[in-house]
Amino acid sequence: MDKPIRYTFSFIGERFEKILLIILCVQLPLLLLHSLITNYIYAITPNVGTVYSVADIYYALLTILIFIYAQVPFVKYTFNELEGREDSLRNAFYTFVVNGFPIFVFACLISVLAILGFALFIIPGIIILAVFITAPIIAIVDDKSVWKSIKESGLLFKKKFIKIILLISIWGIVEMVIGMVLNGLILRITSSYAAIAGVQMITNMIFYPIFLILLTTYTLKWRAGLRKLV
Repeated sequence: MDKPIRYTFSFIGERFEKILLIILCVQLPLLLLHSLITNYIYAITPNVGTVYSVADIYYALLTILIFIYAQVPFVKYTFNELEGREDSLRNAFYTFVVNGFPIFVFACLISVLAILGFALFIIPGIIILAVFITAPIIAIVDDKSVWKSIKESGLLFKKKFIKIILLISIWGIVEMVIGMVLNGLILRITSSYAAIAGVQMITNMIFYPIFLILLTTYTLKWRAGLRKLV
């Protein structure tokens, strides 16, 4: 894993069918749930004329929550394959179903903290995500509590904060720009909300697994480097 970017795309290319299965069985249902809940919130929440409405806050909160929670099977499958485990995909689904709840609770807490950070200014929200984003990966890899992984996650941030923030920021900007371009093209054809929502989901289903596998490989590389320094 000396070259995580090259390894990530090679990994996805060689295991595309199994990664697609995780996308369809885990990520897609969560995206549909996200769309259903946020549409309902926007429908019942009055617009008071401010820049950000209460519905926008709920939208961002749910987005970050799912962003953290949905990574469980992707991270576990990536690590299992690196370890050469035979039942890697089945074990990834098992980990998500059986051991995912603590990470869900963790995601709820971090999403609230991140939203408070974004409310103050964008940068504090990004920093909060950057500090804690590797904690679930460490917990999944080491098969331990995510709460016990926070300390090492903070240490990784201290040593690699520029790379972590850049990784989050570049991924977010690239996905946002491509999503906006695709939405613009769709709007030239139809104004259907279903079409726009579908494009957003497809864009997320493409970029999210790439980002997670890349973040997982970088995290493993950074941890190995830190251990050499100890």
